[in-house]
Amino acid sequence: MTFCFFTLGGKQLWEDVFYYQKWRIQRHWRTKKYRLLDKWDICRATGTFEQCRKDFVKLIEAYEIKRQSGKLVILLHGLGESKNVFKSLWKHLENQGFNVAAINYPSTKKSMKAHLDQLDFLLTHIEDVNEVSFITKGTGCLLLRHLLANSFEWNKKFNIGKIINVNPTNCGSGFCAALFHFKLFRFILGPSLKDCTPLYAQRTPRISSKIPTGLVFCETYTDKILKPITKRYEGIHIPGEITEQDFGTHQIYIKNVHINVFDNPQLLEKCVSFLKNGKF
Repeated sequence: MTFCFFTLGGKQLWEDVFYYQKWRIQRHWRTKKYRLLDKWDICRATGTFEQCRKDFVKLIEAYEIKRQSGKLVILLHGLGESKNVFKSLWKHLENQGFNVAAINYPSTKKSMKAHLDQLDFLLTHIEDVNEVSFITKGTGCLLLRHLLANSFEWNKKFNIGKIINVNPTNCGSGFCAALFHFKLFRFILGPSLKDCTPLYAQRTPRISSKIPTGLVFCETYTDKILKPITKRYEGIHIPGEITEQDFGTHQIYIKNVHINVFDNPQLLEKCVSFLKNGKF
């Protein structure tokens, strides 16, 4: 007998390995147990991946889950965040007719390369989609670069559409470099903290220039507060001629007064514009 119960959606302990119309199968990062969550983050089944997948098929008719098709936009959060950071963007894109998947990955528990197993599994099991685009925030851009640099079976299933990096750290994060000097923060933020420093970011493969890539810079209050701390670390391991602007052919700067940049209406409209037209 299966008991349904509310969850917090995973946060930093569960990783999404299957996604379809807001339903997701998650795997615990340590125990490797699986659970099926509905679009309200209520757990509907537990067990192996195959068991959760079978239970999902049984629930399709009962919950009138519509068949998805065409293009999918995957949202990847940054270090220490979760899919919830994308709430406003997620809703806005859906209102514009996009199929959207905001993906949880336990960013503080594994290294960037270790997350590839999860995303490879997820993309391998993506169904009824012929093109996938990505929107990343912060250090999520580094994870995407690792992902697209590898050859997986799903590369043959669908095309890569467009990429939008919001407040990217393609050259590494000075804030992460500052925190990496403290043992406490290395423990809290995990192996990915090192991958987000300028020294290790420059070793990450770059995204193909054939993929339309846009960069959105939208300064937050946190950026302003931390700027004096991070300034001394920014770019110290990167040749002077390499900047964030070298990682995308389209860039835009947006003024911001919101704590969460995705609460900025102008940013939301620019993301839609780029996904539709390939330009801001």
